[in-house]
Order: sequence, then structure tokens, then C-alpha cells
Amino acid sequence: MQLLGRISADIERVRDIQSRCAAKCIAPLLALLALAAAITGCSRAETPAAPGASAEAAAEVEIEVHTVAVRRGAIIQRIEAPGTLEAKRESKIGAEVQGRIERVFVDEGDRVEAGAKLFQIDREPYEMALRQAQAALDHAQAEKRQVEADLARARELQKQKIVAAQQIEKLETGVAVARSGEAQAVQAVALAQHKLDRTLVTAPYAASIAARLADEGTTALVQPQTIVVVLQESGELEARATIPESRLSLVRIGDPVLIHVEGIAVPIQTEVQAVADAIDQASRTYTARMRVANADHAIKAGVFARIEIMPQSKRDVLIVPRAAIRSEDGLSRVFTVRDGRATPVPVTLGVVTETEVEVLDGLRIDAPVIVDEVERQLAPGMRVREARATDARAGAP
Repeated sequence: MQLLGRISADIERVRDIQSRCAAKCIAPLLALLALAAAITGCSRAETPAAPGASAEAAAEVEIEVHTVAVRRGAIIQRIEAPGTLEAKRESKIGAEVQGRIERVFVDEGDRVEAGAKLFQIDREPYEMALRQAQAALDHAQAEKRQVEADLARARELQKQKIVAAQQIEKLETGVAVARSGEAQAVQAVALAQHKLDRTLVTAPYAASIAARLADEGTTALVQPQTIVVVLQESGELEARATIPESRLSLVRIGDPVLIHVEGIAVPIQTEVQAVADAIDQASRTYTARMRVANADHAIKAGVFARIEIMPQSKRDVLIVPRAAIRSEDGLSRVFTVRDGRATPVPVTLGVVTETEVEVLDGLRIDAPVIVDEVERQLAPGMRVREARATDARAGAP
């Protein structure tokens, strides 16, 4: 029994020793494991993200855009230009013969028909000149008749060998001189009559009196000419539009025109009648002219007008909405969709209207182009999703 008791005591001591040894060996191991775990955690926390990871994630964000297909059609570019309505003809009427103005028959604002009396120069000096010219003609004719009669008698006497041949020649020369004098006298009478007729000045065409510049009693001169009245043909006016040089190839004779005049509710409809062949070097513009009927004289010559020209349409051209065009540094481009990404495409433009643009180069028919406000914020390569509009005339939704 004592032996069993000693064996049990020895076993307990052995277990106690094993327990203490195990505690001393495991504690350092646990501490080492804890340190390793702490180091590993810090290493993971301080490791930076891969460069560009956020940018790539942002670029892959898909944006919904509205697109339209490039189409073929007709396009018209309206041209607006400043202009004036001017009298088709304006004439400054002065004296054709010198003399005292005896009477002026018209006043400013009057309307006259062709042939109407405008003013009268004193006739008396020209009537006297006509009588003198007529008297000179009578004298020349009498002299001619006398020398012709002398020549006839001399020829009869020559047949009887009484008059020499030299005398006949002298008389024939006298007849020629007399006839020349008669012709000069006839022309002098005609000139005197012409001057007398020109003392009464009449209107060359139906017009309005734009100005009266001289009154009765004024001595009218021919050189320099004294202007008495100014005529303007106001029954038909002429509109003149100033067109920029950049629109040189657009305006053609026959193009429809609307003329907007302040105070007149309805635009005046007409068409281009003439286009200038030369460019004004100072303003870099050219002039287009249109006729404007003004039978009731409601429009005054010189009034300002806004002239709207509608050139003939260009047909069967590629068209995109103007909202699709982005212009930067003098170049134009659109964004199209290729493989789900926004792709910039340089384009060459033709006619540009308020809503549409003609594309001369860079696009093909049915190509989708982005048209809404998002297009202003797109960058090349961004991922997009189409929400197509109805046709190429549609703009932003």
C-alpha cells in the first residue's frame, strides 16, 4: 500500500513538471504568432491601390445619349441682310438754257406725270433770237435765188457766144456759196427754235418732286448747271441688299425675297432682279437688287429694310442637326457611336441653317450622331448607350 502511494505521488509530480514545461514553451510561440499577424495586417492596410484604378472605373460608366441618323434631303439657307429702298430713278433737273426763271410749276411732295411742266425760263430773249435767225434765213434764200437766176441767164447768153466760160464758172461758184449760206441759216433757225423750246422744262417720266431748289426770279445757269427740282420715280422702288462676300455663291437672280419694313405689317414679296459682279473692296460685300411695287406711294424712298433672301434649296445632300456639331479651334466635329463608345469624327460643313447643317465630308448616311446636351461633356472613348431620336431633324429631347 505504501508502494502504491509513492507511485501515485511520483505520477502527480511528473504531470506537474510537464504542465509547467508546456506553459513555458507555448507562450513564446503564441506571442510570435500574434506579432506576425500584426505585421501582416499593417502591411495590407498600408498597400496603395493600383494606379488608374478609379479612372478606369469612371471611364467604364455607361452614359445614355440621344442620337439621330445622318440623312439625305434638301436644305435651304436663308440670308438676312440690311438694305434700303431707293427710288428706281432719281434725276436732278436743271436749266438747259440760261435765263431768268419765270415760273416754277411744282413744289416738294407733288406727283407729276411724264411731260408735266416743271419750270419756265424767260422766253423773250430766245424768241428774239429765233426771229433774227429766221430773217437771216430769208436773206440767204433771197441771195441764192438771185445767183441761181444770174447763172441761168448767163448760160443762155453763153449759147450765143456772148458770155465767156470763166464767167459761167464764177456764177456757179456763187450759187454753191449761196446754197451753203442757206443751209447754215436753216440750222441757225433750228437751233434758235430748240433753245426756245428748252425754256419750258417738263418731267421726263412720272415721278415725285423730292426737292425744289430754286424759285422765280433766279437766274438759271447752264455751266455750272442750276438745279431747280429733284425728281424721284416713286411708283416703283428698288431694294438694295448688302450681302457678305462669304455668301457669294448663294444668291441668284430669281431667288424669292421677303422685305421687312418697319411700320408695314406684312412683308413685301419680290425676287432678286440683279446681282452685282464686283465686290466692294472696303466692306467686302456685294449688292443684290430687287424691284418693289409702290403704286400707292406708301413706302418712302430711302427707308431702311431688313431683307430676307431664300436661295434655291440644295437637294440630295447629307444633313445632321445643328445641335450635333461641336466647333473648336476653327474645326468642326461630331460624336458618333462605335462599338458602344463615343467616337469624335471631323466633318466639313456646307450650308448652315438655324436647325440643320449640310455635311460635305466625314460622315456616311445612317451613321448615328449624338445630339443632346451630354455631347458637350463627352470625352473620346467614353462608354455610351443609345436612345435614338426619330430623325435627323430632331434636336435635344
